[in-house]
Amino acid sequence: MRSISENAFPAAEGEARETSRRSKMKKKIFITISYLVLAILSLFFLFPFIVMVCLSVLPDSEINLQVLISPSGTLNLGTYIRILTPGSDYMRYLMNTLQVALITTVGIPLVSSLCAYGFAKLDFKGKNAMFGIVLSTMMIPAVISIVPLYTIYAKLGWINTLYPMWVPSLFGGGATNIFLMRQFMRGIPNDMMKAAQLDGANSFVIYVRLMLPLCLPILLYVAVMSFMNAWNDFMTPFTYLDHGSKSVTLALGVYYDYGPASTELANVAMASGVIMTLPCAVLFFCFQRYLIDGVAVTGMKD
Repeated sequence: MRSISENAFPAAEGEARETSRRSKMKKKIFITISYLVLAILSLFFLFPFIVMVCLSVLPDSEINLQVLISPSGTLNLGTYIRILTPGSDYMRYLMNTLQVALITTVGIPLVSSLCAYGFAKLDFKGKNAMFGIVLSTMMIPAVISIVPLYTIYAKLGWINTLYPMWVPSLFGGGATNIFLMRQFMRGIPNDMMKAAQLDGANSFVIYVRLMLPLCLPILLYVAVMSFMNAWNDFMTPFTYLDHGSKSVTLALGVYYDYGPASTELANVAMASGVIMTLPCAVLFFCFQRYLIDGVAVTGMKD
């Protein structure tokens, strides 16, 4: 019996090692296949951007050859130099858009967090009813408000200016942002507020010194999304700005100067698109962790 049991243990250990080795091998194969599938999907989604970059550096003489890589091996960066020359129309579009994007990037997180703080942490009569009214505005189609808003802005003398692009967004910051901020703030324990109140802090001090630092993930999320929305906005400037206006933004300017009715070569149009895409891509890669965290924690409640 002793000899049988002594021979059985090495056999069992060998089988366990073989099972573990097979399990590790299967895991490695699964991970390799997963990364391969993800790489193919990434290439599929990035293909339009790759085409845009390749066409943007083609020489003028080869742009109509329907190729992605120059047959002569020429790398033409003159398209980028042409549109980024100081004083060009494209640079004016870029500066206008950057002005609007920076104002909304800073302003929308602040005003929406201030509104959300009142709905999440302050007690006042009719709070739930008011919050319901705010959320109900999300169901109103934007196209319904175009005519009345245009009339109002015309009376104010704001047509062909940048004011319609950023002033309305500073009045509350939008129902969606208020909702996200409120959900995040509801996850902050009320005991922290009570401790600050015992130390003599009023509501505004608590908001500035306690809430804003703790809400950094959702603030960054709203800020990045606000920048992207302002940077890529087409319908708002298309509604309130004429082609000859000095306040034309980037999306509208690219459409007018390099769109279907343009006489510019395709390489110049592609270069303008590449430059317009880069800021949003860089922001996403730099802040993707905060973007994911900001969305993931919005469902937390106290």
